[in-house]
Amino acid sequence: MNRPSLIHLAVIAVVCASGARPAAAQNTAAELVSREPGAFQRTFTWVGDKLQDGSGEAKDGLYPQFGGTIPGAGWLSAGPGYRHHLFGDAAVVNVSAAMSSRRYSMVQSRIEWPALFSNHLSIGAAARYQDFTQINYFGVGPDSDKSAQTDYRLKSLDIAGSATVHTTDRLSFGGRIGYLRGLEITPGLSSIHPPTHDLFDDTTAPGLTVQPRYAHADVFVEADTRDKPGYPASGGVYRLGLTTFHDLDASGQSFRRVEGDATHYVPLFRRNHVVAVRGHVALSQTGAGNAVPFYLMPTLGGGNTLHGYNDYRFRDRNAASVGAEYRFPVVRMMDAALFADAGSVAPTARGLWQERPQHDYGFGLRFHTNTKSVARIDVAKGREGTRVSLSLAMLLGGSSRNVLPYVP
Repeated sequence: MNRPSLIHLAVIAVVCASGARPAAAQNTAAELVSREPGAFQRTFTWVGDKLQDGSGEAKDGLYPQFGGTIPGAGWLSAGPGYRHHLFGDAAVVNVSAAMSSRRYSMVQSRIEWPALFSNHLSIGAAARYQDFTQINYFGVGPDSDKSAQTDYRLKSLDIAGSATVHTTDRLSFGGRIGYLRGLEITPGLSSIHPPTHDLFDDTTAPGLTVQPRYAHADVFVEADTRDKPGYPASGGVYRLGLTTFHDLDASGQSFRRVEGDATHYVPLFRRNHVVAVRGHVALSQTGAGNAVPFYLMPTLGGGNTLHGYNDYRFRDRNAASVGAEYRFPVVRMMDAALFADAGSVAPTARGLWQERPQHDYGFGLRFHTNTKSVARIDVAKGREGTRVSLSLAMLLGGSSRNVLPYVP
């Protein structure tokens, strides 16, 4: 029997999920949306505003910071933030901090000029310290063993500047350059799983004992045609990027990565049924005598890719995944969703299409305002069992695009 390809599995997911909903149920959903918002909905909308960009409306003063960490940090990350506009509102300074339910923490400060030259140019600079206390590691390759689960702690300080050119309302391109220092990998704080240092070494976890300083840079081009970026029903976002990490300490850990990501949304019926399809690929390249450190290898697993597997379950130099989701309204501010995912990792780009993909399927609930995602609950079944997850303000195809560790 031929092995199923990633594309085949994505198509099957869309076809299986696109069944019609009775007209009566559609009318009920429309009536619910048309009612005047009550106190609960107003509160829910306020929470959605805060979760969407970590700050809500761009007003000066204190605000609650939500998010700012990575998948695996726990169901909630929160802390204080402060914003102040400068130079006649041309620039804005932000300082914020957050801690998660699993003791992940971050502190960041940034200054941005978001709308220069009639909104065609955005520039900024930022400094970010992070301490992630128990990140999963299972080993490298598609055949890594679930029973080998360990965890490591990652600390780092990144100082970076960025610029984005908005050629139109839908198309932009830009880049970022930064200096990464204070990078430290130590045993994780989990009381359930052993530290990565106990089961792996530099051969099976490249970069485990030596962490260099990095100069890093990336460039990208992105098209965004979504009708509502916070909770889209049509359009899509398509991104192509190139990232380089230069090892400043000559420890043999310089590399490049090409990454493509595309998510498209198709409305059905009265635009309250939506099919979303995502494809993602990340390819790494090194020169002679260099390796990609394990914490910067592309990964699969968790709410962004393979829902039915642990966060960062699979990793290697190259990774590819596809996912499809069909969501439909249940009650006001809550949708149900059927989804399926498939993906593979490999040491070479060609190996991605030769490996048997990991796959899963499941059911979830999506909590949202009229324009923004607030939270999601997923129950997914893969080859390694059933996984239940809860996350805040995450969409299909969402990614923090943080410098490290790699988040799919």
